[in-house]
Amino acid sequence: MEEMTIDQQIEQLKKITREDDVKKYMDAQFRLAIIYYLGKNDIEQAEICLLKIDKQANPAAYAQAQCNLGQIYEYDKKDIKQAELYYNHVERQDDAQAYARAQCKLGQIYQIDKKDIKQAELYYNKVEREDDAQAYAQAQCNLGVIYQYDKKDIKQAELYYNKVEREDDAEAYAQAQCKLGRIYEYDKYDKKQAELYYNKVKREDNAQAYAQAQFLLGRIYQDKKNAPEKAYKAFSQCCNSNNPVIFNLANCAVGDCVYFDQISTNSKPESESAKTYYQNVNYVSELFGNFVIAQIMLAVSNIEENDLFKTRERRDDLVIKPICQIRKLTEEIQQQLLVTFKLGKSKSKPAQQFERRVAHYTNPNVLFQLLKNDSHVRLNVVDFMNDPTENQVLSNWLGMNNDPNSEIKSFLASFTFNHNCLNQFRLYGNENNIIGSGVSLVFNQSFFGNNVESSINPDSVALLSYDTKAKVAKSDSEENKDDGDSNNICFLEPLPLFRCLYFDPNSEYISIAKRNKFSFYLEHQGSLAKTIDDEWNNYINLLDEENKIAKITKNLKEIKKLIRKLRTKKNLKAFSNLDQLINLAIMPISCLIKHAAFEDEDECRMIYITHIADKKIQAPKEYGDANSLFVNYGQEVEDYLDKIYLGPQCQPHHKLWITNHVRTPKSKSRLKLIKVVQSEMPLR
Repeated sequence: MEEMTIDQQIEQLKKITREDDVKKYMDAQFRLAIIYYLGKNDIEQAEICLLKIDKQANPAAYAQAQCNLGQIYEYDKKDIKQAELYYNHVERQDDAQAYARAQCKLGQIYQIDKKDIKQAELYYNKVEREDDAQAYAQAQCNLGVIYQYDKKDIKQAELYYNKVEREDDAEAYAQAQCKLGRIYEYDKYDKKQAELYYNKVKREDNAQAYAQAQFLLGRIYQDKKNAPEKAYKAFSQCCNSNNPVIFNLANCAVGDCVYFDQISTNSKPESESAKTYYQNVNYVSELFGNFVIAQIMLAVSNIEENDLFKTRERRDDLVIKPICQIRKLTEEIQQQLLVTFKLGKSKSKPAQQFERRVAHYTNPNVLFQLLKNDSHVRLNVVDFMNDPTENQVLSNWLGMNNDPNSEIKSFLASFTFNHNCLNQFRLYGNENNIIGSGVSLVFNQSFFGNNVESSINPDSVALLSYDTKAKVAKSDSEENKDDGDSNNICFLEPLPLFRCLYFDPNSEYISIAKRNKFSFYLEHQGSLAKTIDDEWNNYINLLDEENKIAKITKNLKEIKKLIRKLRTKKNLKAFSNLDQLINLAIMPISCLIKHAAFEDEDECRMIYITHIADKKIQAPKEYGDANSLFVNYGQEVEDYLDKIYLGPQCQPHHKLWITNHVRTPKSKSRLKLIKVVQSEMPLR
C-alpha cells in the first residue's frame, strides 16, 4: 500500500467530523495540528486545529492542545503573556504529563523572561517524576541554577542537580554534571572531584554542556605541570562549539598549547598550527582579552619557530593585561557618559525626568524625506565631519597615531539636550543659505536602545585579523550573491545614546554635555524664577557632574600612563599592530570626546563602530556625493517625534506642509500628536 502524501493525510483527516465520532474528531484535529506545524510549517492553521479541541469532549487531548498552544505563542509568536494563559489551562487531572510540561514551561517563563525567581521555584516544584520524567529532570536542573546563582545556596543547588538522572533526560543530566563540576571546582576547591563530574558529560547527550565541560577540563589540566597533552586534547574537543564564548576561548587556548607547550602537530594536518587556531578567534566584547591575545600572537613572524614570549604569564603581563586594563577603564568612562533618561526619578517627583528628550537639527528637505518614509536617520562616517579635530582629540592627547587608513570606522548621529537653541539654528539645517531656516526634531527616549555593546559590530571588527583581505573579499562576494536587489537596505538595531565629553588638551579642562539653564526657563515659562532655579539645581545634583568628571579624569590619566608604558617597551616595538589594538581598546569613547570649544553645543551621540566592509554601510549613488558614507537607523521617526521646532527663519511654505502633515489623518496613526512650535529666538 502506497504511503499517503501530507496533502492526502490532511484530506482524509478533514473528512472526520464531530457528528461522526467526537473522540475521533478530537484525535483528527490534534494530528492535523501536528501535520500543519511540522509538515507544512503553517502555524496559523495548526493553531486553528488545536483550538477546536474542547475539554468536555476529551480532557486529555485538551490539556495536550493547550500545552502545544503555549509553545506556539512562546517560541513562534513570542507572546509570553498569551503562552502563560495557555499553560495555566492545563490541569493534572486532565493529563498529568501535559501538566508537568506546562508547569516546567511556566517556571522557565518566570525564571528567564519575568525574572521572578520565587514564582519560578513554585512552578518547578509542582513537577513530579511520575508525571513526566523529562520535565522533572529539567525542573530540578533549573532549580539547581536558581539556588547556585540567584540564592547562592550551593548545598541546596547540589541536592537538586543530583536528583537529575540520565535515564530521565540525558540533556538535563549533562547540564547538571557540568554545573556540579563548577561547584566543586570554584566553590569547594576540589578539582579532583570536579574533573570526575566534567568527564561524565557526553557529547551525544548535550553538545553545548560537553564543550563547556571539556574547556573547564582543559583549564584544570593546564594548571597541572605534566598534562599539556591532556589540556590540548580537551580544548580541541570544543574548538568547533556553536557557543561563541567557548569557541573563542578554546581556539585561543589551543593556540597557546601549540605555541607555549610545544604540542607536536607533525602528525596532524598542516592547517592545525598555532596560527590557524589564533585566526579562528573572533571579536566578542566580553572576551576582548582573547581577541587581543590572538592578534598579538598573529603579529609574531614565523609563529611556529619564534620564542619571543617564553611563557603565557610573561606575554600576558607584558602586553595583554595592560591593553585589557585600558579597555576596562574605557568602558567605565563610556558608562559614565551613557544617557539613561532616568536622572529625575526620585521619591518626591517619581514622574519627573529632566532629560526626557533630545533634539536633532536638520534642514526641511531631510525632514520631508523622513516624514514621507523615503529616508531614515543616518549615522555618518566621522572621516568627513566638518570638525577637523573629530575623533582626534583623545588620540592626540594620548600620543597615539591616528591612522587614516584604518579599516575600522566610526559612524555617528548627533543630537543635543537643547531643543530650541539660537546658535544651533544658525549653524545647522540652513536651506538656500538662509540662516535659521532649519528645523529641530525632538525625539523621545524610545527612539534609542540601552544595549551598550550594540555600538560595536563584533563580526565586522573581527576582520582586523591578518587574513583581512581574504575575509573582505569573501564578504564582498557573499554580499553580491545574497543582495541581488540593489535596493536591499540593512538597518541598525536600536542604539544607546551617549553624552559628549568636552576636553581641552592643554589645560585638561573637562565638562560633559547637559541641558543648559536657559532650557529650564523656556520649559517653565510663567513660573517663578526661584522655582525654576530649584529645578535646575535639582537637575545638576542628580546629574552628579562633578563626581562623573572626577572618575573620568582619573581613568583618562591612567589610560595615558598605561599607553606610555606600552609604547616605550623596546621588546614590543616589533608588533606592528600594537597601536591598532590600543586604538581598538579606546575606540568606544574616541568619538565622544570633543574639543572644549564646542561645549555650548551640549551634544550627545549614537555611535556604530564597524569594518569598512560591513554590508550595512550605504555608499553614495552620485559621484558628487563621493565623500558620503552612512548607515541607516531603521526606526521610522514619526513614531518617536514629540515636537518639531521651526527655525526663526523657517520659510512659510515649509511651515505649512510640516503642519499639514502632522495634523491630518492621512499621516499614519500615532499614539499622540506631534507639536509644531515656531521658535521665537531673535534672529534677523
